[in-house]
Formats: sequence, C-alpha cells, structure tokens
Amino acid sequence: MNQEATAHLVTKAKRREKKRTEKRDISGEDVIFLFEKVLEGWKTIQIYNALLRAHPGENISKTMVEKYASGNCKVYESELEKERYETYLLLREKVYQYRKDVLLNKI
Repeated sequence: MNQEATAHLVTKAKRREKKRTEKRDISGEDVIFLFEKVLEGWKTIQIYNALLRAHPGENISKTMVEKYASGNCKVYESELEKERYETYLLLREKVYQYRKDVLLNKI
C-alpha cells in the first residue's frame, strides 16, 4: 500500500473512533463500571439508576444500558490508560461468557 492510502485509512479510523465514542454517551470508565456490576449480578435497572446518579443530566437510556450490559460496547485504547484498557478487554470477555452461561441455563 502506498503512503497516501495508508494515511487515508488512519484518518478514516480516527474519524470512526471519534464518531462512535461521541455516540456512546458514556465514558470508557463508565463502561468498565457497567461490566463490573453485570458480573456482580446487578440488574440493568440498578446499573441504569447508578449511572444516572453519577451523571445527572447525561443522555443515558435504559435501552443503552441493556445493550451495553450484553458486552456489546466498544471502547478504544486511546480513551483509557493501558492498564484500564486491558481491564476493559478482560471484563468484556467475562461479560460475554457470563451472558452466554445465563442464556444456556435458561434453556
């Protein structure tokens, strides 16, 4: 790949990251908090209420919390310190596994 194409891909990735981060409405630290509470067995409404108390006036919805509680939330490495990002990756995998186990036990 030539230099121009590489530069274009880097710029495109940065734009996408910025757009998705702004669209998410909660910070990377809040996503880690959410994942921790899911693994502790909190119900999504409890997590939602805790986030509302922590961030009054923010655009946080119950639907968003339910979606993110499934592990379906991308946090970028540039948002967090290296150790926190590694924690996020570990928690995300645990949440996926936890949700999978919960679904299997319901069947």
